[in-house]
Amino acid sequence: MDKLVYDIGMHIGQDTRYYLKKGFRVLAIEANPELVEEARKNLCKYTASGQLIILNVCIAQSEGVRPFYKNLRCSEWSSFDKSIGSRNETRYEVLNVECITTKKLFETYGMPYYLKIDIEGYDYMCLLDIPDNGNKPQYVSCEACHLEWLDILKSKGYQKFKLISQGDNFIQIDLDKEKKFYYPKYQVVRNGIKLRLQRFISFKHLYGSSGPFGDDTKGEWKSYEQVKSLFEKYNCTQSAKPLNNVSWFDFHASL
Repeated sequence: MDKLVYDIGMHIGQDTRYYLKKGFRVLAIEANPELVEEARKNLCKYTASGQLIILNVCIAQSEGVRPFYKNLRCSEWSSFDKSIGSRNETRYEVLNVECITTKKLFETYGMPYYLKIDIEGYDYMCLLDIPDNGNKPQYVSCEACHLEWLDILKSKGYQKFKLISQGDNFIQIDLDKEKKFYYPKYQVVRNGIKLRLQRFISFKHLYGSSGPFGDDTKGEWKSYEQVKSLFEKYNCTQSAKPLNNVSWFDFHASL
């Protein structure tokens, strides 16, 4: 398999490692230099063979240098948005990181088969750089933070969608389950156990990873209207209060 995957928001490399083991070539993007150094050390055989390229850059709307807020409590909270990088009044460190646009990545490294995005509030910058016409990623995933991000995917020509639960074994959203009063506590306990077990047991998709993509995701593809409705019902658009404060989701899209 010689298809290219972009892992934008590599973090500790769970997704990158999965894509590499599946035989994909990978371009991994990570703003945190410590995580980049660790990944280059742990995945050196893939970088040596050319199957993996890791760039210590951030995604922005223009090139240059921007302050990056590295959260010192939870690396997943690190962001270019200070409110995200310092959430819950946690300690952070400010780093200056080189920026690049997704458009420039496409021009330099080629169009990926799959574009995975997880960059804490800035996923839309990647989505906006997907070409309106011509060659574009067959599959895209991003965090399901805002309905507008689903709208961007639709505007770029994507026709099939899924709303995947990241905390429930990467299944499609189940509103009846999300409504149950005990479900948030169940998720916390189950995922806490998995987080500890995965230090010793090799799971196919680790807790905290983006999970499978494309046709390997669970369930049937849905229309834009169906996924929009599910997103709105979960987030209780009228009251602006989600069904629970534990679940989180990714949008997946296919041409």
